[in-house]
Amino acid sequence: MNIGILGYGTIGRGVAALIEELPAEYGVKTLKILDLPQKKAELGALYAATKEEICANPRIDTVVEVLGGNDFAYDCIVMALENGKNVVTSNKEVVSRHMEEFYALAKAHGAYFWCEAAVGGGIPLICSLIDQTAYNQVTEIYGIINGTTNFVLTKMKEEGKTLNEALETARNLGFAERDASADLEGLDMVRKISILSSIAYGGLVSFEKVGHFGIASVTDRILKAAEEMGKTLKFMAYSRRDGNEVFCCVEPVLLDKNHPLSAVNNEFNAVFLNCSRNGELMFYGKGAGSYPTASAVIADILRIKNKAKPYYFNNDAAFSVTPRIKGAKYYVVKNGVGRITESEAEKQNADFYARLM
Repeated sequence: MNIGILGYGTIGRGVAALIEELPAEYGVKTLKILDLPQKKAELGALYAATKEEICANPRIDTVVEVLGGNDFAYDCIVMALENGKNVVTSNKEVVSRHMEEFYALAKAHGAYFWCEAAVGGGIPLICSLIDQTAYNQVTEIYGIINGTTNFVLTKMKEEGKTLNEALETARNLGFAERDASADLEGLDMVRKISILSSIAYGGLVSFEKVGHFGIASVTDRILKAAEEMGKTLKFMAYSRRDGNEVFCCVEPVLLDKNHPLSAVNNEFNAVFLNCSRNGELMFYGKGAGSYPTASAVIADILRIKNKAKPYYFNNDAAFSVTPRIKGAKYYVVKNGVGRITESEAEKQNADFYARLM
């Protein structure tokens, strides 16, 4: 099995290293790696200067895309699939924008398209969700699916750091990009919850219709007010299908301290699924970092190698998507996530804001 890797940053390095560690009898080998010319000396014979050297290379059967971004990554993935190559990606932006097209191309050209690493880092979440939909009706998804912001909130709460100080620590540890605006504004989680919701509900939940309210304005006073109420503030994504309507949003919420998500700290992620047959399921693990994310890429590669049954997304369900954004009242637990009524949430909201006056 010959691999071409698009991108040699944090995740790409992890993927290349883990491929090297696979047993020789697996027969998985990296042939080419695409990156900027500055990496040419480091990569040597592995270096590829153009996407064609990987995506149209007859010796390569599986392309790993870990570039991030949309336009160039999209061009690479389409070229690879049209050339009949399997594609594995960790890129939640390009998947959330084009997943229907990618799966259709993979099916048309007899290729695999897997994106386990696009949501939840090293957590085996997407394939587990696909398995659940085979015999369950998934009605609700909620959880913490951004390691950067969860790390930042943890350091602010436990070590008294400002948001900017905690963010710089996350950057130094490889948990945050230099430009972390997509994380802080919730756009990263918007893309992820749109992917999960689309798979869970069997129809396209466009990322453009997901409401979001970020955490850039979170301060020590806000965290202390939550603490005084016996609550923990977490930045979460939430999605629920109710008949022909899907409610989907990303927002900071207050959780009771006995809620399992209250104990999910640092770069860890956790996701709950509510299923018709086996009730509530929780998935937990590292949501950021080189090796956790790379391990999900490797799992997809081995899935292809072992000729697992392919998954092809079909946009079959008919429903409308409603962003659950109503204004500035977004440091409250919403109905569903906190298991409290809307009136109780309003009382809690009033108490919370009174503590900030």
